Amino acid sequence: MFKLLIRLVYTATTLIEALIMARIILSIINANVQNTIVGWIMNTSDIFVKPFEGITTNAIQIDRFTLSLTPLIALVFFMIAAFILSELLKSFSRD
Repeated sequence: MFKLLIRLVYTATTLIEALIMARIILSIINANVQNTIVGWIMNTSDIFVKPFEGITTNAIQIDRFTLSLTPLIALVFFMIAAFILSELLKSFSRD
């Protein structure tokens, strides 16, 4: 039972992290938000990124690239949360 729960938590957090990484990459290459796939990725990942808005400045400029810091903060948070949650679930496992 715990193995299934661990796998579900790991899969969910991995999908969230992949979605946020895709958002970061699409914003770096300045993808067209009017595109269906790009718009879906931006709108879906917005659910996970919105709570972290306002923590730091909006963006940094590196040469011609503008990088928003909010998705990076969200990505780090979800990575740490996934690690802690998976370790907690492993510690309660009987195996």
